[in-house]
Amino acid sequence: MTVISPAAISDPPTVKDFCRRWATAWNDHDGDAVAALCAEDLVYDEPALGQTVYGREPIKNFVTEMARTFPDNTFALEGLFADVSRRAVLVAWKFTGTVARTGAVVEFHGDDRLEFNEDGLITTYRCLYDNELVKRQIRGTERR
Repeated sequence: MTVISPAAISDPPTVKDFCRRWATAWNDHDGDAVAALCAEDLVYDEPALGQTVYGREPIKNFVTEMARTFPDNTFALEGLFADVSRRAVLVAWKFTGTVARTGAVVEFHGDDRLEFNEDGLITTYRCLYDNELVKRQIRGTERR
């Protein structure tokens, strides 16, 4: 397995490989695989959570809940940006999914800010997107 190391951030194939595995785990709706790419002491910020949470379990649970709410959800990678001075990347993506209970289609763009430890696991995950836009689309009050 390729891991993010101090030198790897400047190595585009390593960054691309890690981000491909990250996207695949999300698109497979595999909470265990997403959590396995994270450190046990993960700091996780997500607008939908409304708070900062810690550890692998919250992200695993979020992936499971996303699959229940949007059974067909997918994340399409749109860009990868590496920080050359520290172990961090920004992953730009587009989300598309259908709300299971209403059939409302939700589509939006976001960014994952990922910081890594020396073992190549994510220590800080900040997911950035317009959560109010998502809520309006779920309610059906805003068109894509």
